[in-house]
Amino acid sequence: MNDLRCVECKQPSGGHSVLVCADCGGIFHFPDARVNETGPVCGTHEIGFRDLLGRDVVPLCLRCDMAFRLKYEIPV
Repeated sequence: MNDLRCVECKQPSGGHSVLVCADCGGIFHFPDARVNETGPVCGTHEIGFRDLLGRDVVPLCLRCDMAFRLKYEIPV
């Protein structure tokens, strides 16, 4: 199956960097800042949630990020 699509923008992964959402398991576009990659940002890296999520850096798509913030009352 070579038809991997972003869970947010529904576009193919293409030549852009993608991450796997820690909650839903879908892929989302996330440009690699280490190589100055450009492209759509369809998710986030949440940093510092070891107590809640068990890891320091957690990739989340935008929908799962918003659901997480609403659940734990974390401001945007």
